[in-house]
Amino acid sequence: MNIKFLIFSLLIYCNIYSQNSVEENQISVMLMNCYEGSEMDESKIDFSDYFAIYEKEKYLITNFKIKKYNSDSIAQPKFLIKGLNSIKDSTNGRWINRKMYPGETIIFSVPNLENEEKNKYYWIYIKGEIIETENNEFPYFKEIKDYELRVASGKTNESIVKMDIDSWSAGGFEGGIYLYWIGDLNGDNRLDMLVGTSYHYAGIELILYLSDKTDKELFVKHTVGSCSSC
Repeated sequence: MNIKFLIFSLLIYCNIYSQNSVEENQISVMLMNCYEGSEMDESKIDFSDYFAIYEKEKYLITNFKIKKYNSDSIAQPKFLIKGLNSIKDSTNGRWINRKMYPGETIIFSVPNLENEEKNKYYWIYIKGEIIETENNEFPYFKEIKDYELRVASGKTNESIVKMDIDSWSAGGFEGGIYLYWIGDLNGDNRLDMLVGTSYHYAGIELILYLSDKTDKELFVKHTVGSCSSC
């Protein structure tokens, strides 16, 4: 393949992916470590409606502070969000910020400050089968099959994301399931999650899973943006 054509195609792909970051959805999220250069140029982005989520001391019950984003502030937020109808000024949560692999489990509790007996506990875990290459040849792994993010709470156990991803010739996997933040964002004493999914190294789709107030499911899915590594 012509190397100039390959580079040109990659640049076009990255540019389109980054610009199509938000589908028609009232909720939008920006991860601060995903954008470089002009993508975070405040002359091109209106931040006036964004709230910023800041991490405070890790072991406080309300260890995240939420307030209107101020670009002049020295403090660096973990992420920005706009369009969420109900949002607290502080909350409990955990900043994960990495790709998750089969066999990993995170146990998280959302406290109910008015009634401790109503604290809710969640098991966030990853399933899947890592397929090795024949004869232990480099890059050693072929794919992750039936790669799945699941959440269990009480008698409920739901599949959140399921996919298959291949490895690439330099080693590692091209895409995956990324868990960025877990906590109670909308103030209903239930779990919310900021998740990323990718089939390609150049871009990650950001999905916000907000607790379902109807109790039909654990979450309502909102596609909220993208994280470009180009």
